[in-house]
Amino acid sequence: MMKKNRLAVERQKEIYDLIVQSGTVYVANLSRKFNVTKETIRRDLEALEKEKLIQRTHGGAVLNQHTPLHRQISNLDVKISIAKEALQFIEENDIIGLDSSDYSLQLAKELDDREITVITNSIPITLELINKPNIRLITIGGYVNHKLSSFVGAMAEKSVDNYRLGKYFLSCSGFDLEFGVFENDEMEGQVKQQFIKNADEVILMVDHNQFGKRSLTSLVGLKQLDKLIIDQGLSVNNLTLLKNKGLNVFLAH
Repeated sequence: MMKKNRLAVERQKEIYDLIVQSGTVYVANLSRKFNVTKETIRRDLEALEKEKLIQRTHGGAVLNQHTPLHRQISNLDVKISIAKEALQFIEENDIIGLDSSDYSLQLAKELDDREITVITNSIPITLELINKPNIRLITIGGYVNHKLSSFVGAMAEKSVDNYRLGKYFLSCSGFDLEFGVFENDEMEGQVKQQFIKNADEVILMVDHNQFGKRSLTSLVGLKQLDKLIIDQGLSVNNLTLLKNKGLNVFLAH
């Protein structure tokens, strides 16, 4: 049964990728492509629709234009460069946590053949890593945050508390020198705080536009960050201010 479930998830990821690429897919074509029944494809599409990733149509499906998975398109080059910089801090046999941000999704896409364990509450990251057999993947369950395609709530926080992480990679809605790191979504912030609490090393990935911004939830102080990875758009003055705070800052290329 476990093997069948895994195959279904892998097929659903491929179907979703096809929808992203083409915009529309049809049940009959997918049935032939994957050599499964039309009913199986319909169940796959139903599962993807429940995750708010697609919208089923008569005879097929289209991309859900409201899905938050497309937010990574914004400033994509910067996010990829930051993810590549973050990759150097992941070593063989590491146990890492990834938040539900665009940065962590790009980092998941960069992960190579290193044998590591990844713990995440992100649905897109789960779908990204399901086909990488060298990665031991642990998904945190809970209520679905449709805006961020992530799991949140008391169940998610309790699940995170069961694990000890070597490194936790996250992003934020903003950060400043006085009050530290902020998160727009309160429930997402609570899950992140649990990850931070259980991690030996906390690594923040941001771009310079997030500097000086504050939002609803105060997530963590700057002193609790072990590394900050940022693009090269930050002014020399602000970079100096961050370093004077004792932050270990790495510039993405």
